[in-house]
Amino acid sequence: MSKKKGIIHLHAEDESLSGESLTLNGRKVLHFGTCGYLGLEHHAAVKRGAIDAIERYGTQFPMSRTYVSNPLYSELEVLIREMYNAPVVISKNCTLAHQTTIPGIIRQTDLVILDHQAHASIQEAVKKLLGQGIAVEMIRHNNLEMLEDRIKKQRNKYERIWYMADGVYSMYGDYAPIKEVIALAEKYEQLYLYVDDAHGMSWAGKHGTGYVMSQMEDGLYRKMVLTANLGKAFGACGGLSLFPNEEWYNKVNTFGGPLTFSVQIEPATLGAALASARIHLSNEIYTYQEELQKRIAYCNTLLKSTNLPLVHENNSPIFFIGTGTMDMGNYLVQQLLQDGVYVNLATFPAVPAKNIGIRITISLNNSFEDIERMVQKLNYNFRKALLVTDQTDAKIRKAFKLPENSTDAKLTDPRNKEASLCLKSYTSVKSISETTWNSHLGKNGMFDWRGMQFLERSFSDNAELENNWNFRYYVVEDNHGKLILITCAVIALYKEDMFSQVSVSRIIEKERVLNPYYLTAKGIFLGTLFTEGDHLYLNRDNDNWKPALKLLLNELSELQEKEVVSNIMLRDFDAADQELQEIMIEQGYAKVDLPDSCTIEGLNSQTEAEYVQSLSQKNRRHYVQKIKRNQHHFNVEVKGSLTAEELDYAVKLFRNVKSNNLAINNFLFPFKLFKELNEDPAWEFIMLYLKEDYAADSLPVAVCFCHQNAAKVYSPMLIGMNYDYLIEYGVYRQALFRVINRASALGCATINFGISASVEKKRIGANLKPKVGYYQAKDNFAMELIETTFLIERE
Repeated sequence: MSKKKGIIHLHAEDESLSGESLTLNGRKVLHFGTCGYLGLEHHAAVKRGAIDAIERYGTQFPMSRTYVSNPLYSELEVLIREMYNAPVVISKNCTLAHQTTIPGIIRQTDLVILDHQAHASIQEAVKKLLGQGIAVEMIRHNNLEMLEDRIKKQRNKYERIWYMADGVYSMYGDYAPIKEVIALAEKYEQLYLYVDDAHGMSWAGKHGTGYVMSQMEDGLYRKMVLTANLGKAFGACGGLSLFPNEEWYNKVNTFGGPLTFSVQIEPATLGAALASARIHLSNEIYTYQEELQKRIAYCNTLLKSTNLPLVHENNSPIFFIGTGTMDMGNYLVQQLLQDGVYVNLATFPAVPAKNIGIRITISLNNSFEDIERMVQKLNYNFRKALLVTDQTDAKIRKAFKLPENSTDAKLTDPRNKEASLCLKSYTSVKSISETTWNSHLGKNGMFDWRGMQFLERSFSDNAELENNWNFRYYVVEDNHGKLILITCAVIALYKEDMFSQVSVSRIIEKERVLNPYYLTAKGIFLGTLFTEGDHLYLNRDNDNWKPALKLLLNELSELQEKEVVSNIMLRDFDAADQELQEIMIEQGYAKVDLPDSCTIEGLNSQTEAEYVQSLSQKNRRHYVQKIKRNQHHFNVEVKGSLTAEELDYAVKLFRNVKSNNLAINNFLFPFKLFKELNEDPAWEFIMLYLKEDYAADSLPVAVCFCHQNAAKVYSPMLIGMNYDYLIEYGVYRQALFRVINRASALGCATINFGISASVEKKRIGANLKPKVGYYQAKDNFAMELIETTFLIERE
């Protein structure tokens, strides 16, 4: 979307560059997006160093360093060692530096603890350790209490505990608490530190060795591995790995995997790096550092006078102004470009989906006049963006946990159509007429008017916290009383690995044996955690449908704050709906792919033979080989209700399936739900029994819990099975086909088969409909913890 709006994936159109400006889309704009904080990439000596190196050694030295290194490597290593007074391994870039160093120093007996905001290049390198059986954990950003708690709990299990973090964080420009972390490492001998100071290089520290080194009085800490960057402020390219002892240096330098096969740094880049290193070892570097700090201080002073939501104030050259939503972020960057200022848009997943903002970087190429102009343009266009995108300063500050601005006032846009709309909220479907609900939503699945009352009864007054849901129903009408939107949602506790890989959920479930609420959170879900399908009616023929949707999203956001909810998940939307996708992303939601929805339509009271004939040739063959040949093994009964003993056994079979199927990992439903559906006339049970010759007892081997709604849509919501007979007799396939027979016999034209086991359902004629959800979290911690610290295995 940002690409469509012309603010990312741009190409500079200049014939030459000085660092002060860029030409983008035919317009010359001030450049506040560089990481070349000292402008050394344009320094005459650095450029001459690159040119001289090409003339002496050519454009490349195409050999592995295992055999022969370019002569300039040894010269550069000597200068870098002099800067840091520590042995150094030089890699082609920082990503390769991490991939070389981390596997080289981490052992099987070690534990890795990642800071939540550690750079993606560190996290990618750490992921490879999981396959080697090395334990990885994550703590919230800069949370030393959480870090110390993990050390206390794990120190007797591991020889070393490595805490990995950035020195200066690339998005907000905030710092790692280096002195405090070193104090922890002195307190706990097992604690070691791995810190990436790519964004702290050159503009801070003695000899420009970076922010992290500036926090250590006696040189590199004895238990720290430091990585740094020859790019960005240094003015060249390459990654540095610095070690507190020769032993670690020799191990990585000799056995570091990528070093043995990666192409070397080009002579031109080595030449530039040598020239820059000489500048760093001279007093010239301190002049540049002081001049940059003057510009940083000036920018901070100007920003304070504007009341713009600056997320972190410090003396780093990185500034982050929150916009909250993608909509406002896109608009603000577009307007700044038109006004002659280029800044970076920071989006998900680099930041949480509701913490979008603009990232501004200050360099020596920016004059004081340019900085003043940038802040003026930023302040003007920020206020304009608030109005146009219906944002407020207070809402943005709340998203970033910033103190409220007492002078903030909501700006009113006369074009704002939301003001002419009315949103009504209810806590029970009984407050909405049965006709209204069923004609717009209830016809779609199990969640008709009476079905929602069934769920309200089932998920209230239960002993388990997770089985008590708060229901919300929303109706949006225009000023003529015409309905535009209707939907429902629940506030409920859920498992944060609900849609994760099965192998990941399997590991997490082991932890939940002792800690049942591990990696769980309270969320707001469109629809419910029991139902599947289209839970949102939106009249797109009405000109106000977009304002109506935004009104709903604002209401959910307010509910999220009021109920202290971590995440919002809006589910089961058509994956091909690009228009809706753009709106949701603009409003601060991240798109996530969901399992396909499986449906059979147009049954028309067909016999089994007629239905089979309608299948593809391949699926007919599957029916004959996998279903028809086992039918004679079974007796089938359809029951409107079960005895207490039968219900207990049916629930036991369902829990068999639940414990064996983690594809959608949710909590066990309460027994009350099963009692309610046993008494509800809309529900019935399809019971499959093996005949006496094939089974050890007369108990059912499968039970399908099926619902028929007011529109005659048949939904097999749950299934229970005896796994002792599953493979030999094809119990699951048999149950699926019996559902089709039953639905057709009842005259139901449509079957909702849900969202799991899509391959099996497709083989019996189900249509697969790709679905997506839109997710908004207060932060990315749980998502990144799951993605980074758990090994994904091929199933």
